[in-house]
Amino acid sequence: MLEPLLEAHAEALFALFAEPDNWLYLDSTPPPDVETLAARHRYLEARRSPDGSEMWLNWGVLFGGALIGFVQATVSAEQRITLAYFIAKPYWGRGFATDAVRAMVAYLDASFPDAEIVASVDDRNTASFKLLRRLGLTVYDCSDPMNVLLRRV
Repeated sequence: MLEPLLEAHAEALFALFAEPDNWLYLDSTPPPDVETLAARHRYLEARRSPDGSEMWLNWGVLFGGALIGFVQATVSAEQRITLAYFIAKPYWGRGFATDAVRAMVAYLDASFPDAEIVASVDDRNTASFKLLRRLGLTVYDCSDPMNVLLRRV
């Protein structure tokens, strides 16, 4: 199940971030403390950048009432949507990421039918490659293996 990501999710999400393997393919580091993450969530709850040029669509991914990750879409004024997602390691390989990203893309397709959808993936992350390709994204730039770009027009 997806629900809008809120400041209230910070503590549960921070606990998921503690597993180092969750960060194998990400180009960022976990927040230093739950307060920092809560402040970020509070900022994102606006669902729009301060200048109004982007929409920030973020959802918590829940299974059995527990938060297991998040999905997000940044929608630019030019109708380019950048996807990202995070599912905690205990839930890898069980279809949760596929279901959550598929649900998000279905919402995006209905809400922004003419938008281009893009994502970037570390080329070692074969599971994410497979997931994005199943959803119709194709590689358009692989010049940086740590940041391969995929898109669906």
